Order: sequence, then structure tokens, then C-alpha cells
Amino acid sequence: MLSRFGALPTERRVKEMKGRDYLWCLANELVDREQELERLCPACRARALEERCPGCGRRTGEGEGEGMVNPAFDPARFQALKEGQGG
Repeated sequence: MLSRFGALPTERRVKEMKGRDYLWCLANELVDREQELERLCPACRARALEERCPGCGRRTGEGEGEGMVNPAFDPARFQALKEGQGG
């Protein structure tokens, strides 16, 4: 988030920020993003919501490659560990 404001973590203004300041900035960024999306037609909105590579622009989300799915994830083992059963 600091890069959006052109700020470095070592700057005084950043060091003086509190957790609520970061939350406020994040909340406003989310509202701004929603307002930008509302201005788009349905087709452009769908395209804007697709996960894309920042370098080439190709889709990276569902339907192409692995996306956000971890093939090594074991849901049964996760549930067992979550319930406090050793693995």
C-alpha cells in the first residue's frame, strides 16, 4: 500500500501511522475500486475482475493452469490438524 503513496517504510510520516491509518487507507482503496468497477459495462467489468499477469496480461485465474489451487493441499490432513489431531 505504501508504494501507492510513494512512501518508504523509513519515512517519518509512515512511522507515525497507526493500524487504524492503514485500515482507513485500505478501506478507501476498496471503495475507490468498487466505484471504478461500477462505471464499467458488464463485459469490461468481467474482464477487469479476471486474474491477469501484470507483465503480459494473459489470464492466470481459473480455467487456465493451476490458478489459486494447490494440488499438494490435503483437505483431510488439514481438518485433522485443525481439530488438534497430530499428523
